[in-house]
Amino acid sequence: MDLQKTYNRIFIFSSIIICFSSLNSCYKPDPTIAIIRVLDNNTNNPIENISVRLFFDDSNGGSIPEIDIIKNTLSNGTASFDFSDGYRDGQAGFAVLDIEVDGVFVGVINIVEMTTTEKVIYIQ
Repeated sequence: MDLQKTYNRIFIFSSIIICFSSLNSCYKPDPTIAIIRVLDNNTNNPIENISVRLFFDDSNGGSIPEIDIIKNTLSNGTASFDFSDGYRDGQAGFAVLDIEVDGVFVGVINIVEMTTTEKVIYIQ
């Protein structure tokens, strides 16, 4: 009888360990990143320290935009935006955002979930 209790305890204990160890191998989505590269229209040189704004403007009268982020470009002319926290598993598509460079609307970017989306903007 004691041998049967010992086997049952070992079975239960090992089952619990297997269940908890499988929790650590959860699926983790890839990052969702948008990179805006700002180049000079005449020379194709990167433009440093210029303001880039990505935002969603609700034309239906919403008072507060859902996404509104401003960053300055680095020496290579890029501004990187990480939207990984905004992506939810199973979501189809992420966002189409407006782009402003130094307060001037220059286009839109379609950000694809779990990838790095790049857009090149030429300004004068």
